Amino acid sequence: MIVGMEIRLILKYWNMQHKIKALKEKINSGQFPTEFPHFGGANLIITNDENRNFLEGDLVIYTEHASALSWMLIELKKVYDSSLNYKNKYEFYPYIGELIQASVKANDDLFETMLFVMDKIEEDWGK
Repeated sequence: MIVGMEIRLILKYWNMQHKIKALKEKINSGQFPTEFPHFGGANLIITNDENRNFLEGDLVIYTEHASALSWMLIELKKVYDSSLNYKNKYEFYPYIGELIQASVKANDDLFETMLFVMDKIEEDWGK
């Protein structure tokens, strides 16, 4: 029983690593959309619309790269979906927002921001 659980965890980890590697390759090659629905949910909003409604407690990131960053976030959701639940999604998404915000404030370009977020999420959530 324990061996079976360990094998499933190893396969889950390998699958996540494979998906992260593929996602980084897409980003490095510029194969991400410039038009994509902006993200809004789990106390995080990524938008280029300064008139976007939000609730108190939402982390709102205004950026010209809202589409590409929203796409990246949805791709990360796909990678970590099996690890997310109704509680920890309120940690996962705002944490991604905080990483994006820190990178944007450091004047990183879009590629640097995306790869920074990917590396930190892999480091902190990929276990």
